[in-house]
Parts: sequence; C-alpha cells; structure tokens
Amino acid sequence: MRKSLSLLLAGGLAVAPGAAAESPAGAPSEADLLQGKCILCHSAMRVYTMDPAKLKETVERMAAKNPEWFKDVSSRHVVEALSSILKDPNIAAQRASWEEAVARGKALYADRSLGTAGKACIDCHPAGSLARVGEKYPKYDEKLNRYESLEERLATMIVTKLGGAPPFAGDPRITDLGIYLTSLR
Repeated sequence: MRKSLSLLLAGGLAVAPGAAAESPAGAPSEADLLQGKCILCHSAMRVYTMDPAKLKETVERMAAKNPEWFKDVSSRHVVEALSSILKDPNIAAQRASWEEAVARGKALYADRSLGTAGKACIDCHPAGSLARVGEKYPKYDEKLNRYESLEERLATMIVTKLGGAPPFAGDPRITDLGIYLTSLR
C-alpha cells in the first residue's frame, strides 16, 4: 500500500507527492496514521516544529504513553512517515521560521526595555513556570467578562506590569512572545 502525503493533516500540512514511505501490508497509510493519531493531540504546527533529531525518541515516548494507538503500526513506520514530512523544504522553512520566532520571543521575555519599570517577564515568571501556558488561551477573564487571547494578555502585562506603551495591533514582539510561550513544554 503506497499513498501520497500530498493531502495529509487536517491543518493543511502538505508534503511532496512520492515522499511517503512504504506502508507494511495491512498498516494504515501515513495520512491515515498521522491524521488519526497525531492530530488527536497535536496541531499540524506541532508536527511542523518537531525536532527531526528527536523523532525516534518522541515516537517511542508516544507509543509507551498510548500503546493501544500503536498496536496496528510499528514505531519505525511512524518515524519514517514523520521523517518524510519534516524533510519537505516548505515544512523545513516553516520550522526554521518558528525557531527564529522562538529565539526572538525568548530574548524579549528577558528584555527589561519593554517598559519603564526596569522589569522583564522572566523576573516574575521563571521560564519553567509557564510550560504549556499557550494551551490555556483563549481564557475567560471574569474582570473583562469575556475571553482573552494570549496576545491580549501579553499586551496587558507589558502595559500594567512592565510600564510599557500599549503595543500596536499586529506588533511582532507580541507574536514572538506568544510563540515563545507556546513553545514551552
């Protein structure tokens, strides 16, 4: 059974035709496998930004965590399918862009010049304390009586806690801070 990965994940992940690995007889195609299993818990962006050097380790961890999901396919097959996806030049470029944004966001997180209070985000929130915070947004704020996005929350913190000017709509600093926080696991 050989299927193209050209229409892969629900999030719009596209891979060059012919990049698919051979599926063992009776095993699901890469598209079925990844859409049916990986996307249950991970966004397409999470797949895009996986570290190719840690694929085997990641798949082994997922297989140990969810053995029933891997009873119909070998871990090697999953690693091969993900490896094919991550080698696509478009996805590699997106991963590089993501890593650059994470680095900029990390630098901003420790930047005391975001405001006039002489403080940085890291002074009140050690990096490890915010693991998975990106998954909590949008979050209902009772004071606002509505849902607030991560970007709105970051802008509010810059103004109220750091003494900074209100960021403009689409400010790339807010985007980079949000990407950095989303990357924390």
